[in-house]
Formats: sequence, C-alpha cells, structure tokens
Amino acid sequence: MTTTSSSTSFVNIGERTNVTGSARFKKLIMAGDYPAAVEVARQQVESGAQVLDVNMDEGLLDAHHAMTTFLKLIAAEPDIARIPFMVDSSKWSVIEAGL
Repeated sequence: MTTTSSSTSFVNIGERTNVTGSARFKKLIMAGDYPAAVEVARQQVESGAQVLDVNMDEGLLDAHHAMTTFLKLIAAEPDIARIPFMVDSSKWSVIEAGL
C-alpha cells in the first residue's frame, strides 16, 4: 500500500487502462492483444501517471481472466510496477481476483 503525505494535493491517475474509459484499450483486451495493452500502461506511466486504474468491466469479456492476466503482465514490468495499481470493478469477485 502506498501512502501520501498531507502535502500531496493532486494524484495523476492513468485512466487509459480502463475498458469502460478507453475504446482503444477495450479493443486490445477484447482481441486478447495483451502485449499492446501493456504498452498502453507503459505510456501512462511515462506520461506521468502516479496510479494506474485497471478496469475490465465489459459484459462480453471474462473480467476475472482479463484482470488477472493483465495485472500479472504489468506487475512483471519494473518500469510499470513502480507505481501502484487501482483494481477497479463494479463486481467484488473481480476485485478479489485482481488482488
């Protein structure tokens, strides 16, 4: 868990790793193109994201599989894993799978 001091007033959250917020990321995940999806995460970090919001809430997607697969891949990338991930879902079971 990452904590911030009270002097931190703004946190830049990378939202492009969210299938409900990025049409491009959604297409990559739906196609199973995880290497390209990892590059989206890398670009978010390089652009200054301090936290990555990862969301796989899409009705036609196996959200458990997509969440665990993607999180394992980005956790294995030191330049991405240096910032915290926000496991984001409207389904508790997907959040549990992501943890």
